[in-house]
Amino acid sequence: MAPILRLVLDNMAEGVCVAGCDGRIITANPAAEAVFGPLGGVAFDAQFGSRLRLEDGVSPCPEALWPMGRAIRGETMDRESLYLAAAVSGGAPADGAGCGAGGGAGVWLRVNARPLVQDGRSVGGVLVFRDITQVKAVEDRIAWLAHFDPLTGLPNRVEFRRRLEAAIAAARRDDTRLAVMLLDFDGLKEINDQFGHAVGDELLVAVARRLRDALAAGTTIARLGGDEFTVIVEEGGGRTADAASQSLIRAMAEPFPLAGGRHRLTVSIGVVGHPAQSEGADDLLRKADMAMYRAKERGGSTVCRYDPAMTDAAAERTRLRGLLAGALERGEFHLAYQPLVEAAGGRPVGVEALLRWQPPGDAAPVPPSVFIPLCEASGLILPIGRWVLETACRQIRNWADGGGPPLEVAVNVSPRQLRDPALLEDVRTVLEATGIDPALLVLEVTEGLLIEDMDYSRHVLTGLKRLGVRLALDDFGTGYSSLSYLNSLPFDVLKMDGSFTRNLGAADLDNAGGQAVARAIIGLARSLSMTLVAEGVETPAQHAWLAANGCRLIQGYLIGRPEPAPSAATLIRRLAAEHERRQNERFDFVI
Repeated sequence: MAPILRLVLDNMAEGVCVAGCDGRIITANPAAEAVFGPLGGVAFDAQFGSRLRLEDGVSPCPEALWPMGRAIRGETMDRESLYLAAAVSGGAPADGAGCGAGGGAGVWLRVNARPLVQDGRSVGGVLVFRDITQVKAVEDRIAWLAHFDPLTGLPNRVEFRRRLEAAIAAARRDDTRLAVMLLDFDGLKEINDQFGHAVGDELLVAVARRLRDALAAGTTIARLGGDEFTVIVEEGGGRTADAASQSLIRAMAEPFPLAGGRHRLTVSIGVVGHPAQSEGADDLLRKADMAMYRAKERGGSTVCRYDPAMTDAAAERTRLRGLLAGALERGEFHLAYQPLVEAAGGRPVGVEALLRWQPPGDAAPVPPSVFIPLCEASGLILPIGRWVLETACRQIRNWADGGGPPLEVAVNVSPRQLRDPALLEDVRTVLEATGIDPALLVLEVTEGLLIEDMDYSRHVLTGLKRLGVRLALDDFGTGYSSLSYLNSLPFDVLKMDGSFTRNLGAADLDNAGGQAVARAIIGLARSLSMTLVAEGVETPAQHAWLAANGCRLIQGYLIGRPEPAPSAATLIRRLAAEHERRQNERFDFVI
């Protein structure tokens, strides 16, 4: 039996090392020695303990927590992460570099430790560990993306809110003042339309750089999205919001080099102070937004402080809330359908159902980003969500009854719906009423919904899976992006946010980092046996890159815009015909 056990140890991917009561290694397998170097007779903790770092990768691991000593003392370790720093000349460890053989890059280890027990007493210790350096790198990158904007490197909305709440708490504690400035740049949409998004992105990067240069070191500057930036000014020591806003106006007065020419941007700045004008983080942002829109009304390169009379935006929201109250009964909503196709071939496999609202008397539809939060806050999203679910399922049933191919339909589930106890029964009722195959219904949830109440989310998602529907995690990579819930929640589909798609395949851009993250997400979906959908595909180059790198499905304006059901059906027939033609051409070529 011993030779078989030795063979098993030698072929394990995990490192295994066994020590006696004196802490010296009795035996170790090749995977262990690949990390630590030759181990025979080595006093493990004495040799490597000073090079171990805790989960933050910096703090030295206390001697009492050195793994082999813990195991020998009868303690256990379960999947604890430790960083092994490199040994440099003279044996001293170097954080962030080096591994066991004495050089190279440091390694992250996931360690399990157990006492070696014989006749009821500990006679040594056993360590079993795995090198998780690559996994950690992906986790760290995704964690960074959850808090920072990948384009500019500035804090995103999540990180900005965290910093704002901390600044408010400090101001209350120290009886000091702060101000929030909301910045909106005029003309970026026109630049995107005229020169393309790549040039627009270059301009956003230049804007972020100029903002950093114009403000004092340590000032929080964040990009909330699009062309909207925000700044926290902790006033005191000569720093004031007025001085900061004028510095920004001067900084933006200089034209930006752009597409072989020079382009001048104007900025509208809304300012609100704490505690004089506002208390909490939400109130500060709301009032800064009001002030910023008043600045835009007054013309570019204008600063406007919040005034209690700024109620126009609030009044418009009140008007829309009143119209929404009867919109469903008046038949003002409709669904638009955007196709999903196979990246490697173009076969249409489904559609995403998207809610649209056209109030009577309004010249243009109200953007979903405006009316859906109002529905969510008022609770109207529950009856509207049920209508969306039933309408979308009946539509794909009608298409199938009309001779079309079976198509899956993706329906977004809002935070309020996910918390609704009636959700499971609503889905069951719709499936029975429409008679569609439950596997054709894909319910999409966003990452932020899961963090609020993980246990309840798991309960609801598991119940939905029992109905036979499929579950998709939407906008992956823009929120919390924890790998742990991907592994523990029953998702079938991972939707990669369009921000990761934008520059894929663009030969004139240095986008190695973005491509590496996209590959990591594609590989993550594959390893978890999940279908990956890339959103926001707008160019053939993006399509080609995604297909070449193993992305399963794509969605975006390159394939088709969201359209009402009749136009969507026509588009799907055309896509199916094009796919069949390509297949026939390939078959004819083979013949």
